[in-house]
Amino acid sequence: MKVKIKSVSTRYMLIFMAVMVVIVIIMGVIITTIVSSFSLDTKMKEMYDVNRMFDKYYDEADKKDKNLYETLTSSKEELNDMLDLIFINSPYCDLLVFDLKGELVMYASQEENGIELLFNTTKSLPSVISRETLPVHIINNIIEDDVISRSDNCDGFFSKEVVHYASVLSDENGEAIGIVMSYDRGDEEGDLIFDMLISIVITVIWITIAALFAIYGISYRIMRPLREIGRAARSFSKGNFNIKVPVRGEDELAELADSFNKMAAALYSKDEMQKNFLSNVSHDLRTPMTTIAGFIDGIIDGAIPPEKQEYYLHIIKSEVTRLSRLVTSLLDISRMQSGERKFDIKNFNICELARQTIISFENQFEDKKLDVEFNCDDYDIIAKGDKDAINQVVYNLCHNAIKFSYDKGKYIVNIASKGNKVEFSVYNDGIGITEEDIPHVFERFYKSDKSRGLDKTGVGLGLFITKAIVDAHGEKISVESEYGKYCKFTFTLTKGEMT
Repeated sequence: MKVKIKSVSTRYMLIFMAVMVVIVIIMGVIITTIVSSFSLDTKMKEMYDVNRMFDKYYDEADKKDKNLYETLTSSKEELNDMLDLIFINSPYCDLLVFDLKGELVMYASQEENGIELLFNTTKSLPSVISRETLPVHIINNIIEDDVISRSDNCDGFFSKEVVHYASVLSDENGEAIGIVMSYDRGDEEGDLIFDMLISIVITVIWITIAALFAIYGISYRIMRPLREIGRAARSFSKGNFNIKVPVRGEDELAELADSFNKMAAALYSKDEMQKNFLSNVSHDLRTPMTTIAGFIDGIIDGAIPPEKQEYYLHIIKSEVTRLSRLVTSLLDISRMQSGERKFDIKNFNICELARQTIISFENQFEDKKLDVEFNCDDYDIIAKGDKDAINQVVYNLCHNAIKFSYDKGKYIVNIASKGNKVEFSVYNDGIGITEEDIPHVFERFYKSDKSRGLDKTGVGLGLFITKAIVDAHGEKISVESEYGKYCKFTFTLTKGEMT
C-alpha cells in the first residue's frame, strides 16, 4: 500500500535522512577500504621486518652438522632474546617455522605471561591454525619465489584468511632447509574500523538531529508564506479576491508573496471591473430601452399629442443609435478578444486620414469655437497598419478631445516621424484627467466622475477599443494630462514606405 506524504517539510526531512544514510554507507565503504589497505600495507611491512630479523638470527646461528630443529633448539636463550625483541615491536605477529615436508618445527607467540615457544607439537596452538602441516605445494611455491606475502588461508592451513609473510631458511651450504612464516593474529583492524564506523554513525546522528531542527526551521519559514498563499488561493476559489499575504523580508519568498498580492489586486480589480461591466451594460441597455418604451407607450396611448410626436421620435431615434453603438462596441471587443477580428496591415497615408477626420468634425469645432491646429512633418507620411482600424482610433481620440475641450480652447493634432515610427497625438485645452484616473482611462466602461456630466452619449468603451487596436498592432498608446488644464493622447505606428 502506497503512503502519500502531503507535507513538503516531511518530504524534505525524509529525503535528508535518506541522503545521510547514503552518506554513512559511502563513508563507511571508503573508510573501510582505506583502513584495510593501510592496515595491510602496515602488516606486510611489519611481518617483513619480523622475517628479516629471524632470517638474520638464523643465518648467524651455528648450523654445522645440524638440522633445522637442532639449530633452533641449540641455543634457546639466544632464541628467546631474539623473539623478545621481535615481539616488542610486533606483539600481534606469530612466528611459524616449517621443514621442507611442511611439518611444523617451531611456533612462537607473544602471550600475556610472556613468549610461548613450542617445538615439534601442535598442542596449545591457536584456533586460527587448523592443520598440523603446511601443504607441500605451498612450501614449493615459497622456495621457488624465495618470498611470498599475501592474505589467504594457505589452502586450509589457517581456519580463516590471514595476512602472512613467508621466506626460505637455508643451511650452511645455502640449500633450502625450511620455511619461516609470520602471520598477523590480531583483529585490531576490525576493531579500528568498527570504532571509526561507530564514531561516524554517532557524528552523523548528531549532525542529522541538528540538521533536522535546521530543516524544520527553514522549511517552516519557507512553507509559512506558501501556506498563507494556499489559504489565499482557496479564498480566491470562493470569489474572495480582497485578501493579502504578509510580505516578510526581501528574499524570493517575499517577492513571491508581493507578486501574489499584486495578482490578487489585479484579480480584485478585474472582478470589480466585471461587476461594473455587467452593471454598466445593464444600465446602458436598460436606460435607452426604458426611454424608448416610455415614449412609444405615450404615443400609442395618446399621452403625447401629435404635434410633439416628431420631437419624441427624434429622441427615440437617438436612443436607438446609442444602443446600436453600444452593441457594435461590444461586438468589436468580443471579436478582438477572441481573435476573430483580423487586421489587414498595409501602407496608408496617415496625414490624409487625419485631415479627413478633422474635416468631418468641422461643425463641432465651430460650435465650441475651438482654435484648431493641424501639424504634420510632411504633407504625406506613410504608416503601416489596418487603415479602417486606425481610422477608428483617430476618430475616437479626436472626438473625445472635442467633447472634453473648453470653449475657445486650443485643439492640436500633431503627426511626426521619429526614426522608424510615426507618432500621432491629439491635444486639447479642457477638463483633463485626474492623476488617480489616468491608470484607468483605457478600462472598459470607465468614466471618471468629472466626465460623466460632460459625456452624455458615450458608453465608456471608446478608449478601451482604441487601446486594444493599438496593442494588436504591437504599438503603444499613452496619455498626459493636468486636471483642469489640458489632456494629450499619443499613439505610435510603424513607419511605412511610399508606393
